[in-house]
Amino acid sequence: YQPRHHADIICALGPMPGADEWAERGLHKYGLIAARDDRSVAIQLEKVTHEQATAQLATMEGVQNVGASLGSFSLSAALLTALEKGFAAELGAKSGKMDSDPHLWMPLTLSADAYTPLMVQKDILDEQGARAHHARVTAIITDFIAAAGDEFGIFGAVASGRDMSWWDYGQLNLYAENSLLLTEASEDAMLARAFFGIPEDSRAAVACSLGTCDVDAASIVSDSRFGSGKISNSAIVSVAAGEVKAEGAVLVNSVATKIVAAKGAVLYNVVDKSDEGIVLSENEVRVGVFTLDEARPYFEMKSNRAEFDGGKVFKQQICGNKFSFQEVYDLNGGADVVACAEAAAKARSQRADECCGTAA
Repeated sequence: YQPRHHADIICALGPMPGADEWAERGLHKYGLIAARDDRSVAIQLEKVTHEQATAQLATMEGVQNVGASLGSFSLSAALLTALEKGFAAELGAKSGKMDSDPHLWMPLTLSADAYTPLMVQKDILDEQGARAHHARVTAIITDFIAAAGDEFGIFGAVASGRDMSWWDYGQLNLYAENSLLLTEASEDAMLARAFFGIPEDSRAAVACSLGTCDVDAASIVSDSRFGSGKISNSAIVSVAAGEVKAEGAVLVNSVATKIVAAKGAVLYNVVDKSDEGIVLSENEVRVGVFTLDEARPYFEMKSNRAEFDGGKVFKQQICGNKFSFQEVYDLNGGADVVACAEAAAKARSQRADECCGTAA
């Protein structure tokens, strides 16, 4: 890899897929990169339909390859400095929220007339705000090019190819699927286990205290304590329970007297203090949220992977939750993540000793 641009982004480039393949691969959930033969990025679009992508690409010349952005990019020190200067007001005030795709790559590669309606359709900016933001980014980049010269291009694509391992944890279903990938026998699963340092012949870490719990050969168990139970085809990390029964489930950073988790269930960051423990049905999701608010130091959110699309219900209160996912996101906007994680770890440790006895 030899950098040829001030910004490089990794993407899975190939010929433009048809509408059916687009839907099958779920490309509407990712940023789309269209690259020229010299690997400069002609256009980047954030989470668009096949119809929207086709319409934008129709105006492009010399574009031979398109593909999903893998979300990993690098910046030169010079470009980063220019962006820090250009957005100094927001950085200094620690206010506002911008994402790289809609607020940088799209205004960088689209005309104002193409950029504005997309932002309005996505309800990210109104028309006036979209045009003003596009003009702002254009001014930042124009000034940067004038100062930096033309030794490097501005925005380039680093092609990974399509036939590669790509484990996305950014959406709930993908988090569950790629966590459970570690229990499978495919080549992709073997690569994932190698990446995470999981031995093929012993997927339950030797440091775990499993009591009489029966763990099958497929399951991944790490940093966990159990008194008894049965685990099959599950991925379990930093969990403690007097008894656990998990089949095809993902359990992470959680503690309870008893945990029963059916196929597809996800338990994350939960500290349960009830005597009866936790029972999760198929595809049920239960997540604990720790805060620094003395009036509300901990609360839980629930969902179901089979019944709800988080993106579609993001602003709704579902499953008896006191908040919508949007409200939780807003509550966490200024949170001290390190302090919240420390509070969660302390609560887990105390509850684990109650459920399983003091660790040796």
